[in-house]
Amino acid sequence: MFEPKTEVIMVGHILEKGIIFKLYELIKEMDVDVKNCDISFTTLKEGIEEKKPSMMRFYLLGSPEERGAALKKIEEMAKEYDCGIETVDHDALWKR
Repeated sequence: MFEPKTEVIMVGHILEKGIIFKLYELIKEMDVDVKNCDISFTTLKEGIEEKKPSMMRFYLLGSPEERGAALKKIEEMAKEYDCGIETVDHDALWKR
């Protein structure tokens, strides 16, 4: 069954800045959730101490309205912590 979701890809110093914990705090009171969260880095030695950026990829689940509201907050957070962000709306992609 098709699941309403938006894929989020964020690049920056995810590990060093504790972005995953900030993301949780951001959405914990919202009617959305994160699924299949994956954080990757070049190597552990290069990924620590802001030597090279890491990447976080996840699916944001919820109604289109709730996801839209959450994405605004997530994009603001990404900007605040100097992270790049891209999204793919799977609902819109499915309709093509």
